[in-house]
Amino acid sequence: MSDTATSIPQKRIHEIVRRSEETTTFSTASGESTFALLGETSFATFGATARAPIDIDRLYEAAPGSTSQMIRALELLKQVIHFLSEAKKSENVMDIDRHVQSVQLTLPKLFACRSIGDGFGVIINSLHFAFLNLQGMLLSSDQLNVVWRILRELRVRPVMSLEQGVLLTEELEACGLEIDAPDLGNLIDSPEEAG
Repeated sequence: MSDTATSIPQKRIHEIVRRSEETTTFSTASGESTFALLGETSFATFGATARAPIDIDRLYEAAPGSTSQMIRALELLKQVIHFLSEAKKSENVMDIDRHVQSVQLTLPKLFACRSIGDGFGVIINSLHFAFLNLQGMLLSSDQLNVVWRILRELRVRPVMSLEQGVLLTEELEACGLEIDAPDLGNLIDSPEEAG
């Protein structure tokens, strides 16, 4: 424990006082509000909801007519996760393939949102190449689960560093997906097809 006593004064709405380098933890009654000062910004918390995480959709609520890449990416990720959830539930191979193809068709739209972060871009790019390298083969149930889980994590944390994105792409490789760009020679069967 530290010898220095630090505290943040409890303040009511519209009574924010700035004090530098002061922190403390204290308990509140369920209806009592508190403010914590972080830099120049104050955040209000209320009773038991103080520890509840904020849903990503509430954090980035779409205003009517909004063209934000973040909001677009979150909506596309929601669709992709839905397609993969439906594929996981289905026992019909044709339905599974149809849902996975819907995911593949959405990847270029997600890649257009890559300016959100380097981690976001590397994950979407790796998934694109993973599907290309499958050459029409179905995902195994393990691969389907890993892709679903990674995209869910990406939706919760869309702004991630390149290092965090690379760690998630390593999980794709660990489940047997090839995430590197295919050689041009592998995509073309014969020289006549190239012309």
